[in-house]
Amino acid sequence: MAEQQSRSAHFQGLVYAAVISGVLYAIARVLEVRFSVPYQVLLMLAAAFGYLIFRRYDLAVPWNPGRRGSIGTRLLWSWALFVAGLMFVGYITKYSAYFSRELLLGWIFVTPAMIFVLHLLVRFVLRRWMPHMSTTRSCVLVFANESARLLAENLIKSSTYDIKGYFDDREPERTGGGVEGIPFLGKARKVVDYVKENGIQVVFVVLPSDGVRRAVNVLDELGDTTASMYYVPDFFVFNLMQAQVSEIEGVPVIEVAETPFYGVDGLFKQIFDVIVSSLILIMISPVMLLVGLAVKLSSKGPVFFKQSRYGLNGQEIQVYKFRSMYVGDAKQREVQQATRDDPRITPVGRFIRRTSLDELPQFINVLLGDMSICGPRPHSVSHNEQYRKAVKRYMVRHKVKPGITGWAQVHGLRGETAQIERMEERIKYDLEYIRNWSPLLDVRIILMTVSLVFRDSNAY
Repeated sequence: MAEQQSRSAHFQGLVYAAVISGVLYAIARVLEVRFSVPYQVLLMLAAAFGYLIFRRYDLAVPWNPGRRGSIGTRLLWSWALFVAGLMFVGYITKYSAYFSRELLLGWIFVTPAMIFVLHLLVRFVLRRWMPHMSTTRSCVLVFANESARLLAENLIKSSTYDIKGYFDDREPERTGGGVEGIPFLGKARKVVDYVKENGIQVVFVVLPSDGVRRAVNVLDELGDTTASMYYVPDFFVFNLMQAQVSEIEGVPVIEVAETPFYGVDGLFKQIFDVIVSSLILIMISPVMLLVGLAVKLSSKGPVFFKQSRYGLNGQEIQVYKFRSMYVGDAKQREVQQATRDDPRITPVGRFIRRTSLDELPQFINVLLGDMSICGPRPHSVSHNEQYRKAVKRYMVRHKVKPGITGWAQVHGLRGETAQIERMEERIKYDLEYIRNWSPLLDVRIILMTVSLVFRDSNAY
């Protein structure tokens, strides 16, 4: 199943790349614009980014554009951010002067329309010639627990499944209230008869917490039906909610901790970091010069301050920042986090910390390959040693390079982490970033960071 889904995503990515680049070429022909080298470069970039960003949007399922969180709505936002990113690069590099405004506007508005037409065409073909692949499928759940409740919640949001109810050997009050939103249909031993009598198409058997044998017995009995069957491990029992099903050399496995940055995605992430950090360093070099002078003239000590941090795979790295504190005990600064109204912070340091200007030298770390623009924020070595024992799955955040900004920071989890609960919340967002990474998510984090720079109350 994992291999089939992977092949499907790759094929869909190629389809999206073909549509995006094909529309660009077609409009150029219609407007009789010579398809010169700049357009060829744009076509290749659009095809590559289109493949990476849009391949996860399934052409065969209902999109429901306009509905919050639907595939259609997310695709439109992805296209808007994709175009915004290209426009930003074009503006910075002054490359936009080479393109026809009429052609670009036509391409920007016609492409999403063509993608939606393609989706409708695929849905029509499926309904007309392969109706069994496009209709909503009836399903039931067997056994109630946290995983069953999570699965039901997501299935209810989907337009692909019609949940008839769930079965369990215990009454709803003994299973924590059963599965909210769907009816209790009876004991697990009744599921086979119910499936046969009602023509149920899909059965989700969720591993009960008291053993595998009960689930296996139900699956054996369901072998006498034509229903599709899915075995759902109770991830909550093992605290593996970040896990994903994968495949290693043909053997199904549950992926508990893995980096998303290998293969093509890893190469794309590295290229993105190098290009964007280089452009940003060129743009902010006058600002960095002014900040450096202000730091040097306002207090004794060096302009830059180096801090030991854990990087990729837990390797120690040196992170650069503009010095924002009075020269003192460096070891104490490493251990003790800055607090609000901290007397160690200089007047200039307070301003550059408040506006995040002290972080600008970290773009040098990105160019050196020690950091990424987006990723989990690096903590001091002492805090790593403290929290790796106190927070579950803490070290998984080191499966990727630390970032100048991150998913946790744009959700208000920046600055002091005096309470263990605050660190746990930060780690939850870090793991969510690793699990759901995409090029579009990095662009979103960058834009959210820019909007937060001057209004983040947690920066001090």
